[in-house]
Amino acid sequence: MKLFSALLCATILLASPSYATGLFVGADALFATSSHRAINPSQISGPKNGDFKDADKLNYGLNAGLRLDLLNLYASGEVFYDNLKTSSKNFESATGSNSVGDRIKINNRYGVKANLGLAVFPIPKITPFITYGLAGVNYSSNVLSDNASITKSKLTPLYGVGLLIDFPLGISAKASYDYQQFNMQYAESGSKIRTHLGVAKLGLIYNF
Repeated sequence: MKLFSALLCATILLASPSYATGLFVGADALFATSSHRAINPSQISGPKNGDFKDADKLNYGLNAGLRLDLLNLYASGEVFYDNLKTSSKNFESATGSNSVGDRIKINNRYGVKANLGLAVFPIPKITPFITYGLAGVNYSSNVLSDNASITKSKLTPLYGVGLLIDFPLGISAKASYDYQQFNMQYAESGSKIRTHLGVAKLGLIYNF
């Protein structure tokens, strides 16, 4: 009976990881979707006002940070890098003809996030969480017909939700989705592109 009780306690301890304050590193597979709508008052140059393009891309991300667990509460802060590489091209021109060779490309982003959650299931430990952060999005705009090209970075807030599942041996699985919206400068003067960026991630974390 004592042996059975000891085995049962050991099984529960192994199956119910409880991570206190500590560092973590992680890697994600991500799916990025971007949609772009032209904002251009001109009727003689640039993209047609309201013209819409979208794109998606499967890629990867990296993250590292500090985690705190207090009873059922979970909080973490992290820095992250996402390789995005979404690309949209051929906006209709303001004059009504099809534009050939123009391209809006979101290259990558980097930033910081704060995550806050509450564990809802103990074995394995499952924690839904919400996210708020700031990310610098690196993008480029090219209009080959006018030999115009720019590369810029835009710092904007992001909002998201996620689910963390803790396993033994310091391993966690994380699924998340976050969203940003911002204006990007088009390579032709006076034009802007209203961009919506959503990133879904599925990754693994190692807790030290």
